[in-house]
Parts: sequence; structure tokens; C-alpha cells
Amino acid sequence: MSGYDILQSPAEPGFDDLVALATQICDTPVGLISFVASDRQWFKARIGFAPCETPLSQSVCAHALAERDILIIPDLTQDLRTRDNTLVTGEPFIRFYAGAVLTATNGIAIGTLCVIDNEPRPDGLTPQQASGLQALARQVMTQLELRRAIRERDRALTTSDEARDALQISEERFRLSSRATTDVMWDWDREGDTFHWDDALTRVYGYVASTVTPTAAWWFEHIHPEDRERVRQKVLSATEVGPRWADAYRFQRADGTYADVLNQAFLVRSKAGRVMRMTGVMLDNSARAAADQHQSLLNHELSHRLKNTLAIVQAIAAQTLRNAASLDSARDALLQRLIALGKAHDILLASNTEQAGMEAVIRGALALHDNQQAGRFRIEGPPLEIGPKAALALALMIHELATNAAKYGALSTEAGHIGIRWQIEAAGDDPQLRLCWTESGGPPVSTPSRTGFGTRLIERGLAGTIGGTVRLVYQPSGVTCDLVAPVAGFQEKTEILN
Repeated sequence: MSGYDILQSPAEPGFDDLVALATQICDTPVGLISFVASDRQWFKARIGFAPCETPLSQSVCAHALAERDILIIPDLTQDLRTRDNTLVTGEPFIRFYAGAVLTATNGIAIGTLCVIDNEPRPDGLTPQQASGLQALARQVMTQLELRRAIRERDRALTTSDEARDALQISEERFRLSSRATTDVMWDWDREGDTFHWDDALTRVYGYVASTVTPTAAWWFEHIHPEDRERVRQKVLSATEVGPRWADAYRFQRADGTYADVLNQAFLVRSKAGRVMRMTGVMLDNSARAAADQHQSLLNHELSHRLKNTLAIVQAIAAQTLRNAASLDSARDALLQRLIALGKAHDILLASNTEQAGMEAVIRGALALHDNQQAGRFRIEGPPLEIGPKAALALALMIHELATNAAKYGALSTEAGHIGIRWQIEAAGDDPQLRLCWTESGGPPVSTPSRTGFGTRLIERGLAGTIGGTVRLVYQPSGVTCDLVAPVAGFQEKTEILN
């Protein structure tokens, strides 16, 4: 757990939001993100529970760490492990517990995302509630990994800066080190205005020694025009007041291109304090500059993906609750949509790329409704890798179609089945993908009297995300849904809420 540096850290909205969602999904008054240390359990986020930590003797979560995925205790007073716990026998008299295990990347369990009730629950959690709790636990670990990645980056940058600040170059070190480095070492005799570059100037920047004028003027002429005067003034200022000089600028290579360099020097003075020489090293910082830019983009992407995931969850929750006929139906619909979203995320992460197979996404979205009956789903189409934006939108669309079919259509009967077929059609320079959902063998179908969030999600969600059109038809023989959209939109790699 020490690798995450989480204990005693301040509250963070991302963790608080996950606990709030857990209590809503499981309909409990108490929710906790608990980390079990050697001497206590500490709560990173909590709802309905006042203490921020408890001794191990009061920890129910410690028992959950021995489980593989989730521990559910319907009545804590009846379980040998917990019936004598002082939180059970005394205030706040907890009775029901369910905890999804938080597992680090090394496979070690470090805590739980748990929900607690003051009344026993003989039936525990529904399968959908248990799956939802585990999906949110995975999101807790995702946030922990993001925190650790950013912290390690900051530590690496600090260490690198300290190493550069410690650099001092003496004349003897210059002579010896120049033989074993690709960085360019140089020496400027200020009194005679003679400038010496070592052989690395040829190896790194391509200059032939005979073409290099041995004066400071040649150096300044090969600094980018936009940086030149600034560097010149800083060099002159350093010779007057400082023991050392350093600057970053663009230096022209022999082929005319420019390299980002970091140039540092130590000033050698006479007893009277006059600068006699500057001895330094010029490092090609192009790779570091590119790495810094890449790291900045990566950090932005990590933050963006986390915000996107939470925004999707919040949007689904808001729309589901706004259109629900009852709290129970809203809870069930929200759970199933979160599970479908989670499966699509799992497929993207498992592929270890920015794309996922279309068939895998569709089968993942249908998993909740697959009773293993032969021929229930007939899925056909050419192999196609699709981007994360299309994968998440497609998973939600297929889930909504299957949910409606289970309630009113082909999946509500034993004989019903569904065909899902896609093909790529030529359309000039912009090929189109046509996907058809066809229900057969179910009860007679009629057009619904009202349009709910699920129907709007089917008709507008995927088409609005990647372009194209969706046509939903309620034929008496079964619902059909035809989607036509550009293949390029399906394969776009940007995030779903970009």
C-alpha cells in the first residue's frame, strides 16, 4: 500500500463520488473506501460513518481481504467472524456488510469498497448490485494508479532538476569527460577570445572542425535568431555577477535544422575577480523536450479519461433517474447500463490498444441477456477494430436494444432470437458500415406510446457520437434497427466525450 501513498491523504471528489454511487446502487446508508494497514483501517472516503479510521479489532474489511472478489455477510450478528465486533454489539449496531476487494497491480489486496446497513439483509445483494459494486471498486484502483503515475512523474522531474543543479565543470574534468560522452564540451578563453569545441560537435551536430571558427562569434551566429540576443545578454550578465551560467535555447545543426539544447558553464576567475574562462557542456535536450511534451499530453489524457468516465456515469444516472417510473426500476436500469459500460471498458483495456474488436464489444453488451441457448444470438460480420468512442456508444446501444427485447420482444420468449449483422459498403472515398439488428420469434410488437431515455439512446447515441443515421422500426414480427455510419467514425481514436 505504501506505493500508493494514500493513507492520511486529504479527501478527493473522485473517490467521494464513487462511494456515493455505491450507496445509491446498493441502497445502503453507509459506504466506505477502506484501506487495511498493519495496525488499523483508514477510510479514504465515507458516507454515513463518522470515524475516519478504526482499530483492526473493529475491521470487517480485514476479513474481506481473504476473499477473491467480494465478501457479503447478510447478518453480522450471526457470523462467527463478526458477531463479537464492538461495532456490531454496540453503536452504531451495524448488521449487513458487502465489500468489493481492492487489489493492487501486484495482486495484493489492500482494502475494500464496502456498503453497510443497520438492518440484516437475508438476501444480500442482487447479482446486478454485486456486479456494480465490483465495477466501482475497479474504478477506485484506476484512480489510485493515476495518482501514483503523476506522483512518480513529479519525483523523476525533481530528481533530474537536482542533478543538473549539481553540475560543475572544472578544466581537468572537461579533459577527461570529453572522451566518454556524446554531450558537447567546450572551453572559451575570454581574454584571447578563443573558443574550443570537443569532437562531439561533429558527432552530435554534424560540423566539420575545419568549418568552425574558433571564436564566440561563431557560437552566437548559430543560435536561433529568436533566442540569440537573449542568450548573448545572459552570458554577459553571468560574466559580471555569477559563478556559473546556464540557459536553454535552439542551436543550429550543420544540416540547417535546430536542436533544443541546455548549455551550462562554470566561470573561472582571476584572483582579482575578472572572468578569464568559461568551461561548459552543451546537452542536446531535444529528446527531453519531446519527452516532456509527451508526458504533458499523457497527463492530460489520463485526467481527460477519468473525467470522461465520471461524466458518462453522471449523464447516464441523471437521464435514467429523470425518466424512471419508480426508484426500483431506476436502480435496475442504472445498474445494467453501468455494467454494460464497464464491460466495454474492460474489452478496451484487455486489448492493450486504443481499439477493440466490434464483435467482442457486441458480445460483451449482450452478456447480461445470454442464457447460453443455442441460436439465441446470431452475430455475423467481417473483423473490424473500432475506437473507444464508438466502442462505448455501441455497447450502450446494443444493451438498450437487448433490454427492450427482454422486456417486450424476442428475448421475452424461449423461441425468440436476434440477428446482428454488419457489412462494409463502398461509398466513394468514404466507405460506410451498415449494422442491422433483427428480432424474430417473439410476441407481436407495437410502436410504444412514449419515447424514453433508452429509445433516445438507441436512436441518437451512436449516430450522434460518430455520425450517420439510425432507423428503429416496430414491425409486428419484431423490432428492427438499421445503423449506417462512416467506417472512419467507427475507427476514430478520440475519447467518447471529446
